[in-house]
Amino acid sequence: MIKLNIHKTLVIMAMLNVLLAMLVVFITAYAFIYDFDGTITPELYLLPIISLLALSGAACTIALLRPKVAAHASRLKQAEATLDDLNKLNNTMRAQRHDFMNHLQVVHSLIELGEHNEANIYIDKVYDQIEKVSNSLKTAIPAVNAILEAKRQAAEKSGIDVSIDIGTTLSDIPIPDWELCKLFGNIIDNSISALSDKNIENFRTLIIEIFEDIHSFKFKISNNGPVIPKENWDKIFETGFTTKLRNGEGGMGLSICRNIINKYNGKIWVISDDVETVFEGFVPRLGCRN
Repeated sequence: MIKLNIHKTLVIMAMLNVLLAMLVVFITAYAFIYDFDGTITPELYLLPIISLLALSGAACTIALLRPKVAAHASRLKQAEATLDDLNKLNNTMRAQRHDFMNHLQVVHSLIELGEHNEANIYIDKVYDQIEKVSNSLKTAIPAVNAILEAKRQAAEKSGIDVSIDIGTTLSDIPIPDWELCKLFGNIIDNSISALSDKNIENFRTLIIEIFEDIHSFKFKISNNGPVIPKENWDKIFETGFTTKLRNGEGGMGLSICRNIINKYNGKIWVISDDVETVFEGFVPRLGCRN
């Protein structure tokens, strides 16, 4: 509430400063047009100075507001993305619900025909599909569940085998939902991009693990994509650094991840070799220090 009141106060101050500047300009113009008798008094010097000060105050207030406006814009953008992910997750769940009766009918028919082995194989296939979605629904945060499921579907469309292991509900994590979605979303997107660019003879794998212990919430996101040279392990978290430029622009996703983690006194790092690239990190529980 305090931050919200400060934000409103700054907005009101900016508006008052602009109104004051406009009023002084109007008074100055009126004085010169209607009351100017050829004598320049100290008051006439004072009017433009007051106007300049008011405009400067408005400019300073707006400068203070810009970071807050940018933060709100970022939250709005993430909220829109989360809403889209939630809609996709809802559609997936509705489709599964619709298919459930059809699956039951198929299994029932196979059993009646005495095709017990075929029924068992069919149930295993259906169960695997349901289990994939269920693994994304284990946290207590709908937005996180939605983004994990959306990223899983996107990865599998690119031919990537995804494994999700959730060992926490994240109910007490100090990071707000919208920043948590940015954190996981950017790391997973980075892994998908790396795997999509690699010519792998066997299969592409992406493993997402989110868990907790008595001190902190932890995550581990692994992929068997290209090796990241050791000299770049720290650089990839720097703003603008990327191993490949797109339209002349540098990378931003991983630097955003580090900023979020640092804000909540956590750490994030990467380890990469010929077998896999692993992004790991943690955020301390409230009241705990690692």
